[in-house]
Amino acid sequence: MKLAAAPTKVSNVRSAPVRLPYDVTAATNDGTKSTAGFDGHGDALPAEMLPSQIQFDGVEFQLAPAKTGTPNALAAKGQAINLPAGQFDRVYVLAASADGDQKVAFQVGAKKAELNIQHWGGFIGQWDDRQWTAKDVTIPERLGRPARTRHDDYAEMTGIKPGYIKRADLAWYCSHHHNAAGENVAYSYSYLFAYAIDLEPGTKIIKLPNNSKIRILAMSVAQENPPTKPAQPLYDVLPPPPEGDKDFLLSSSAASLSVTQGKSAVARIAVTPRNGLEGNVTLAASGLPTGVTGSFSPSSTTGMSTLMLKAESSAHPGLSTVTITATSGALSHRVSIALKVTAIKTRAVSVDLASAYNAMGIYEDGVTFDEASSLDGGGFALPAQPLGTSLEWEGVMFRLGPANALDVVSGKTVALPLGKFASLMMLATGVDGSQKSQTFTVAYADGTFSSFTQSLSDWYSPATFTGESAAASVPYRLSGDGEEDDGPFHIFGYSFDLDSSKAVRSISLPNNRGVVILAMALVPAAG
Repeated sequence: MKLAAAPTKVSNVRSAPVRLPYDVTAATNDGTKSTAGFDGHGDALPAEMLPSQIQFDGVEFQLAPAKTGTPNALAAKGQAINLPAGQFDRVYVLAASADGDQKVAFQVGAKKAELNIQHWGGFIGQWDDRQWTAKDVTIPERLGRPARTRHDDYAEMTGIKPGYIKRADLAWYCSHHHNAAGENVAYSYSYLFAYAIDLEPGTKIIKLPNNSKIRILAMSVAQENPPTKPAQPLYDVLPPPPEGDKDFLLSSSAASLSVTQGKSAVARIAVTPRNGLEGNVTLAASGLPTGVTGSFSPSSTTGMSTLMLKAESSAHPGLSTVTITATSGALSHRVSIALKVTAIKTRAVSVDLASAYNAMGIYEDGVTFDEASSLDGGGFALPAQPLGTSLEWEGVMFRLGPANALDVVSGKTVALPLGKFASLMMLATGVDGSQKSQTFTVAYADGTFSSFTQSLSDWYSPATFTGESAAASVPYRLSGDGEEDDGPFHIFGYSFDLDSSKAVRSISLPNNRGVVILAMALVPAAG
């Protein structure tokens, strides 16, 4: 595309400085002390970083010399400032507040211009900031592992400080400021902002607000073209902090859960107070199918609670919707979880992998091992104690390999029990990153094949690939020196539909060390 010649030419912005009676020494040199400074307490702008001129949208600000003991800013105390003669349609003010954002009014002729003069330091933007309470957390004894206490700086989320973006135009900033001793305070930013005020023709005076917290470092009048505005904001637009009645938010860590007959499943329920809500929020579960019970720990909270759903062996397989209701006085919110109750597949046939194991991936706590003898080939392995000797997924029991020995399979062909089956189910995981589009090939006794393409998540970072389900997780992994590395770390479940009219013979795994198989089972057709 080629643009046509412009029918008119836009003229350059013409600006002129405004003389100011400076009365505040807002800057100091490195190493020189100050009792007043920018904020009146000794903190100051770094003089060596302030330029003599600042260009902003074609407007030029002329700054006074910046050095210790020399006034270079004006405190706003209602002064009347004379403007240069000429045809100017806008006045620009280079300023910042010494004490928090200040809403003030400038008098320009018969009109008032209300502005929010922003603070000279701190943050001018911030995403939602989670608020946490640190606690010493007791980890109970489990599977022979003694109870222990661990300090958790992020034990409980107590709320969210809403994000924000301040709107004033930033004209100058520095990565530090000076304290009263003249020392650099690194990463404690300092700012100056530019504010535009329209001028009526013939305006000769601008009256400053009567607020001595406002520091004005320069002022210029300008003659410029009509202002242009973007059709859409060119930055993230965050809503202002919520105002109104006290309330709370309710959320669940899981939109859906699957529980097998005789087993249990858990979800984390979060309650986030809003607008200063006080007092606990009470939790309750409804819509539970027959044979399934639900309990919360704790049952009332203003933070996190664990919901445990337990299915009796007689629970009827099927789908249902569990509704979590949170109540605080007259306030009530709900969140739903889709629940699937799975029947035990008693006719499933476990695949004996003992002769196929070709790597070591499971160790008992405290055992040392080298990188070559680890699950990921990089010196980390699954812990036997929390993992156990068998796992259940989707109603099928899987036998795991022995700890401290060859116990996982990667990159080879595995013989399958001879027979006709509807599906092949496996427990596996990716290591050294997610392993995408891996090919598994099942060979039948008649010489035909079925191939399946499946992506596998890394054991530390679930990617929820299509055809992948969370089967189990452990709270830590083991390093080669026998130490624990906090997790959680995950094992995933996969199921491939077979041609049930044919007898299976073997399955060829991807030739990829990043794909690790822990267990397999074959499920016959129903009936």
